[in-house]
Amino acid sequence: MEATPTNKAKRAGPPGEKNVLPGGLCAAGPGGPDTSGFKLEDFFTFRLVALARAMDRMSKPAFAREFGLSLAEWRILAIIALEGEATLNGLAGRVGYDKSQVSRTVAALSKRSTLERTASPMDRRSMLISLSAQGQALYEDALAHGRERERKLLAPLDPDQRRNLYDYMNILKEHLSQIEGSEEDRSLLEQS
Repeated sequence: MEATPTNKAKRAGPPGEKNVLPGGLCAAGPGGPDTSGFKLEDFFTFRLVALARAMDRMSKPAFAREFGLSLAEWRILAIIALEGEATLNGLAGRVGYDKSQVSRTVAALSKRSTLERTASPMDRRSMLISLSAQGQALYEDALAHGRERERKLLAPLDPDQRRNLYDYMNILKEHLSQIEGSEEDRSLLEQS
């Protein structure tokens, strides 16, 4: 059998030889996967999620202590404040939580009189959620706090680096939107 680049890369070599696949991943050799040189921290998604979780851990106690808000409550308040009103489905899609989590978060905020609900004129089965005057005041206080925390977080970056960071994030977000719409790319993501 002729060695093609694909089957050659997957073939196990002599002991100690690395079998490197495209993308720098190591193929399994005799006795299992060759993990020499592999670090989980090399994966972009691992680093991004770790950074996001670290930022959440930093923010969570402050929002709870200062405003009595969970991060989910803060995010829901912010989306409603920016959009004026929203539905549960709209909030779930925008914040990236499932509808049941958004429903519980909205219920908790409603008990605090920070939200108002009205029937949607377009669909009577759907409720439009907006901020009450108390909710607007809470949002404005929390926003000032959030902006200050973000300023401190991004302090090591100069203005050009910040702009580049946001540009790169937008490029990746757009790329992911395209991948989600592509059957071929989606199947590749599901395999990894």
